[in-house]
Amino acid sequence: MVLRNRFGFLLALSLLMGILVCFVPAAQAGAVDNTARQEIKSLVNQVLDILKDPRYKGDAHKEERRQKLRSLVNKIFDFNNISRRVLGKYYRRFSKEQFEEFKQLFSKLLEKIYLTKIEHYSGEKVLFEEERMLSPQKVVVPTKIVKNDKEIPVEYRMVRKNGKWIGYDVAIEGVSLVKNYRSQFYEILQNKKPEDLLKIMREKVRKLPDK
Repeated sequence: MVLRNRFGFLLALSLLMGILVCFVPAAQAGAVDNTARQEIKSLVNQVLDILKDPRYKGDAHKEERRQKLRSLVNKIFDFNNISRRVLGKYYRRFSKEQFEEFKQLFSKLLEKIYLTKIEHYSGEKVLFEEERMLSPQKVVVPTKIVKNDKEIPVEYRMVRKNGKWIGYDVAIEGVSLVKNYRSQFYEILQNKKPEDLLKIMREKVRKLPDK
């Protein structure tokens, strides 16, 4: 399984600047978009507060800093939903136990990418644009990450479920996170078994840098 470094870096930036998967209480008609935007900004500010807080700076406070960031990651990600989407048509090949392990490995993979990359934050800014309703139940929240006068478009795709807005994908420069990982997993699963993919992921997670 090959991780695309540029995509991983932009993913980390996009997670810093917004929400991959979040839960936003549904508001009254006409106010839903503003509520989603406010929720995104709130989580962005929480992440930035941790990164800027002198109490959590430096290697001596790395574990405490990462624990606080990890708690936000756990709020952001719906790993069950995302894991099923990235497995796509191969999901039914996994036993319950295999899927649970896949979900844990995939969450660790994203978390390690997130935590190691996000700590290299260097003042990137985000511009929030007008949301687009795809249907009464789906919305796209477009943003742009600004770095060195370059704008990187990021779209957060959300669906309303049980009275809440739930993010189901993020597209960075037009590349979907779900489709990006799905293509990698499909390449393996079309010729190999779920256990083979799990072995590859265990090794990938083990080798991910912790710096």
